[in-house]
Amino acid sequence: MNSEVVQPPQLTTSRLLLLGASSVILCISFIMSVFAPFPLALGVVLYGRFKGILTGIAGLAISYAFAKLAYQDLTLFGFYACVFVFGIAIGEIVLRGIAPVKAMVAFGLVFIATVSGLFALTIRSQGISIEQFTIKQIEASSEKIAEQKEVIEKSADKDSLQVLQLLDNPTLLAAELMEIFPSYFFMGVFLMLWFNMFLTLKSRRLLLSGHDYKFSERSLLNFKVPFPVVFLLVIALVMAIWGNDLGYGSFEFIGITVIKCLGLFYFFQGFGIFSDFLSFLGIIGFFRTLIVMLVIFMANYLIAAAGLFDNWLDFRKYFVKRHTED
Repeated sequence: MNSEVVQPPQLTTSRLLLLGASSVILCISFIMSVFAPFPLALGVVLYGRFKGILTGIAGLAISYAFAKLAYQDLTLFGFYACVFVFGIAIGEIVLRGIAPVKAMVAFGLVFIATVSGLFALTIRSQGISIEQFTIKQIEASSEKIAEQKEVIEKSADKDSLQVLQLLDNPTLLAAELMEIFPSYFFMGVFLMLWFNMFLTLKSRRLLLSGHDYKFSERSLLNFKVPFPVVFLLVIALVMAIWGNDLGYGSFEFIGITVIKCLGLFYFFQGFGIFSDFLSFLGIIGFFRTLIVMLVIFMANYLIAAAGLFDNWLDFRKYFVKRHTED
């Protein structure tokens, strides 16, 4: 008997409220905020669209009140609004039985394009450049930056001097943020979508085990980047290395950004291979979870490299256990 099959949950109102509260708490926790859309998505899958959306709206109200009263800043509310959109979208994708990989990529790109467009309209309406807008936001956060400087000054980190010099120069800090933000924003969106889609699909399979579903979390573990993307990666690599020599200073920035963004998709492909490798070795339970966490945080580049080279080596063909006849 499959030990993963569990009894269907009792769909009580208190459980639904607990899912909504969990989403807000995860959002506030900062470190675990990447998983905040999962409770909302699970609420939509288990309780239906109407109740799931109502729970998310209640979470929006709570996050707004908390951000206004506790932080006097609406950043938390803005982040939870993104969590709300992600949770409802993931729940809708799972309910409709849409191919999760294609839906995740399509939704992620639309979300990024929409946010980027709204940001561009905001900048244009104010009649300032992106650099000026960034510097303005840095100056508005001067008190928080001062607090960070105090913490850094007390630390014994050898790089603290460079960090302090960066914090003391708004123009230099703005340039640094403008350089890293596009790739981090892109990767953050798709990491949140992948992890929460994975958890929702797995939970749906376990909690509603009496139903047959076309897609499960295995669909995400079988993530495969189309081979022609390799050529785009090569072009980005050339731009990153020789961008300045080609006479365009922005080429290096564009190349590095594209490499980071594409690297995330190859990481997804490599993670599926790594997961199958652990299954091939028979590693399960807590020890498996520990290995996965260590590799994600300490060797993510190796996972991405495995995903890239899988286009030629097809690693999974080596994970077949051969049985000898007696």
